Amino acid sequence: MIQAPPSNIQLKPTAHLLVVDDEPEIAESLADYLTKKEDFKVSLAEDGRQAIDFLQASVDDDDPVDLVLLDMRMPVMSGQAVLNWIRRHPDLQYLRVVLLTAAAGSHEKVEALSAGADDYITKPYYPQELLARVKTILRTQQLEKQLQRQSEQLAALNEAGQRVAATLETNEVLATAVSGINAVLNIESAAVLMVDSGQLRYQHVSGPDGQIEVETLPRVPPGKGIVGIAFSERTAVFLNQPGADPRFLAEIDAPHQAYTHSIIAAPLVVRDRSIGVLMAYNKQDGPFTEVDLDLFASLSSSISEAIENAWLFQRIRLRQQELLEGRNTLQALIDGIPHPIYTINDDWRLVSVNKSKVDELKPIEDTLMGQTCYHIFYGRQSPCEHCQAQQTLAHKQAQHWSVKWNGPDHLPREWDINAYPIPSRQASAARAVILWQDRTEERRLESSLLQAGKLAAIGQLAAGVAHEINNPLTAINANAQILKMTIPVEDDNYESVDLISLAGERAAKVVRGLLDFARQEQYDFAATDVNKTIQQALDLVHYQLQTSNIEVFLDLADDLPDVFASVEHLKSVWLNLLVNARDAVQTLPDNRLIEITARLAEDNEHVLALFRDNGKGMSAAELAHIFEPFYTTKDPGKGTGLGLATCHRIVEQHNGEINVVSHVDEGTTFMIRLPIVEAED
Repeated sequence: MIQAPPSNIQLKPTAHLLVVDDEPEIAESLADYLTKKEDFKVSLAEDGRQAIDFLQASVDDDDPVDLVLLDMRMPVMSGQAVLNWIRRHPDLQYLRVVLLTAAAGSHEKVEALSAGADDYITKPYYPQELLARVKTILRTQQLEKQLQRQSEQLAALNEAGQRVAATLETNEVLATAVSGINAVLNIESAAVLMVDSGQLRYQHVSGPDGQIEVETLPRVPPGKGIVGIAFSERTAVFLNQPGADPRFLAEIDAPHQAYTHSIIAAPLVVRDRSIGVLMAYNKQDGPFTEVDLDLFASLSSSISEAIENAWLFQRIRLRQQELLEGRNTLQALIDGIPHPIYTINDDWRLVSVNKSKVDELKPIEDTLMGQTCYHIFYGRQSPCEHCQAQQTLAHKQAQHWSVKWNGPDHLPREWDINAYPIPSRQASAARAVILWQDRTEERRLESSLLQAGKLAAIGQLAAGVAHEINNPLTAINANAQILKMTIPVEDDNYESVDLISLAGERAAKVVRGLLDFARQEQYDFAATDVNKTIQQALDLVHYQLQTSNIEVFLDLADDLPDVFASVEHLKSVWLNLLVNARDAVQTLPDNRLIEITARLAEDNEHVLALFRDNGKGMSAAELAHIFEPFYTTKDPGKGTGLGLATCHRIVEQHNGEINVVSHVDEGTTFMIRLPIVEAED
């Protein structure tokens, strides 16, 4: 169906000429000739002042003057003066002017051309010659206007291309493209359609009154209408009388237009695949041309590249988001690991540190990254001697090693360290993950379980042996006493009987110790102040320590929580440790020290009591048996070897732990951990 143009559509007018001559007959004759021959629109002015007024009024007119035929010699104001005014006017300085002069001399011709005239005609003139010259000038003017318009279009095309290229959001690219088409082609409206579920859907539509809602516009099947053809065949096309072309389907190609007198379409192609169509409707200054088609195709190509860049950016941003979420998840997992973990590069500089290590260091500011690990962790100026991370960095092989040392509180520390290489495509970008695992508690529990097992076995053996020995020993001691009562003192056998009695008493004492060690005594547990029991035990041996010139340093934390303990048994443990410490420092000539510390353990669930002396210490072989019954490092006759075994059993009955650290000539430290009283207790 061919659409008829509405009455308000204005076709492009013909050239507008202004004839200025003080002789009305000549002016009217010339105007009549030009109108009849070429259908020019001709306006008349009788003098220079009237011509200036007419030209000034036409500046903002929709139908400006294209050429002035100006008589050189006129009263009031000469043609020379009018020409000078035109060339000085900012809006009319490029207006075409042909001077009509009666002078035939060269001087007048030079004067006319020097003043800025585009041509001159000598009176009397031949109408055919004048018409030919006018047409030539107008043709040149039209070509210049076309060149100027094309230059403006290229500038607008370049600006539109830059605008869409600067946008990395697909929706913004499409909106920017639609708004930029008018600057390139001077059209009434524009639209962009994109593929959606196999059909083309309007995404953005702009009209004279702004953006148009696209939800109500129909979807376009590929191959239907000019839109579908441009999409399917991937070619740009324009129609200046679309109503007469069977390919044009108004309900598909221009559902938002009341009338379409020209249309142009170009496909949007990304990686050799059509993704949409760019549309423009109703060019305002004439029909679409091949030049317009080339410009429109270039614009669609720029928009296609911008869309592809936007898609790539979206993929990159999505990938970055995935990587960031993965990194955050990994960091959360690493931060959730209670062991210190950090990453270093081949310069030993920290790349990342998990929360456990950060909490351990408690930095005031975020100054860890980029620091060397040996400096920030240990205050060293060079890598640690024990560190094997260099092997991991150099050879890309995992390494494992252990480190042992005594902490500031004289307690032993033992850590297992693992270094794992981080794969990298760059040979010069070696990195390694360092994982520290605290084995101190594990080793302490292993030692405690080993001692408990040994003591349990020895306790069972001791109980059986003590009962077996006790009966015959009772007979020996009873008969020895009877013999002592019946044999005179002066008898030679009295001394032998007395030795038998003393040996029996000594053996009975050992048996009683064995039975006490093996027997499950009754414990009277209650909430107990550890500091108070330590002070009471010190009071009992205060005189002995004072007479032995032993200085005691107390560091008992205030407000310690109570422990669930048997006061008397706990005091017996402290007494045993104090007596052992006294005996250990007796060999020193002076500076005999005993340090007693009581504080809350790091887990906030135990009270930790430390008894340290600076005595002779023990070797590793002696430490392995220190809690075994009858094992003693004291001189013969000075100890039964049951004191520390009994202490171990008492502490174990309190659900606590006792451990010892000692080195020869460096003193000994006993560590006792007792559980605090919980609220429910």
